[in-house]
Amino acid sequence: TGINTIAQQKVNAVRYQNIDYLRRFRKDQSVSDDAEYFLQVACLYSQSEQPSKGGCHLPKTGENIYKRKDGRWEARFISGRKPDGRAKYTSVYARTYAAAKAKLEDRKRMIVSRPAGSCRLTVKELFVWYLSQAEIKPSTRARYVFLIEHHILPELGSIFVVSLTAKQLSDFLSQKRQSGRLHGGGLSAKSVRDIGVLIKAALRFASAEYHFYCDALNTKLPKTKQREIEPFSAWELDQLRKGLSPSPNHKDAGILLSANGGLRLGEVCALRVSDIDFQNGTVSIERAVQRVRQNGKTKLIIQTPKSEKSVRVIPLPNDMMAYLKKAVSGLSQNAYILTGRTDKPMEPRTYQYYFESVLRRCGIRKRSYHTLRHTYATRCIENGIDIKSVSEMLGHADITTTLRLYVHPSMDSKRQAVQKISFLGGVA
Repeated sequence: TGINTIAQQKVNAVRYQNIDYLRRFRKDQSVSDDAEYFLQVACLYSQSEQPSKGGCHLPKTGENIYKRKDGRWEARFISGRKPDGRAKYTSVYARTYAAAKAKLEDRKRMIVSRPAGSCRLTVKELFVWYLSQAEIKPSTRARYVFLIEHHILPELGSIFVVSLTAKQLSDFLSQKRQSGRLHGGGLSAKSVRDIGVLIKAALRFASAEYHFYCDALNTKLPKTKQREIEPFSAWELDQLRKGLSPSPNHKDAGILLSANGGLRLGEVCALRVSDIDFQNGTVSIERAVQRVRQNGKTKLIIQTPKSEKSVRVIPLPNDMMAYLKKAVSGLSQNAYILTGRTDKPMEPRTYQYYFESVLRRCGIRKRSYHTLRHTYATRCIENGIDIKSVSEMLGHADITTTLRLYVHPSMDSKRQAVQKISFLGGVA
């Protein structure tokens, strides 16, 4: 048969599952072709025996199918080429060799039926398709349409998706940062990042559907710095309390609800009397109000809150519940709390203006309505409420968002903290 001694040793290594011994021989460049062939035959024999531990699981000739350490089989194949000519690999996984091979063939057929570069969409056509498929809230859709029509399509709309490069997209975003505002000047880093995120989301959608490599997906988006919002001080909260109407009323109730429950402006405006559970001392957040632009006009819409976690039940202090009971007395259960009407919620911008007028009356400098939410989160943490509970009451998906955005320890709390670690005692 022409098989030399080294080849026979390899066979023994395979059959007795001596992997280290086998690997040592694979580095031996002096092995004859016959010996190498015999090794492949031996490996196939090893696969047919399906050893329970260890063993040789090398691919068959021309294949790239391996058994992983976790017990699964991995099959890899070249699914495309990168701009520099290097191969782009795709992997499929299965519990058995046969299943992995079947999956591999299915994926290869899929690539053949829709080869790389078969996407003939322009960026404009892509976004028409993307918006028709995306399941998003009306307010999100309105925001996307604005960014697409006013910022993306005028410069990128006619470019074919497959030819859009990372450099083109990077240059486009840089230009928007410098002079992208519709009325002169540059866009903020956040706005530019929002545009980049939207473009990349649509490109990933097309890439998954048409199975082509898109260089623009390698574009690095600009980093944004979170704008610091200073919470209200204890003195300012006291002034706010004194400045509100001495008798409970449904219009002032929104400000106190945000200060005592962390409600967003749109959530407060959409709150109905029926959302208050006086027996259990809670308020349910199930909807939000927002004004969006549709077909060239603006429209006030009621939709679900910001995220899935934003639908929540918040416990309120006893004095807040007592205030609400008097404030909504006489209103229908279906009435919106801030307007007292069943047919129309409060316009968020109108309530923001009202809040600013209250601040002026109280001698407090102008702040956004969202400052009430920041203040609520900060006070909860300072008073020892665990961060997980605070995160859920705010409607965040995880606690990192709460810590990063809303927790602002005051100087007083910092002073108290450092006093606790003092060890000098009466030395000074």
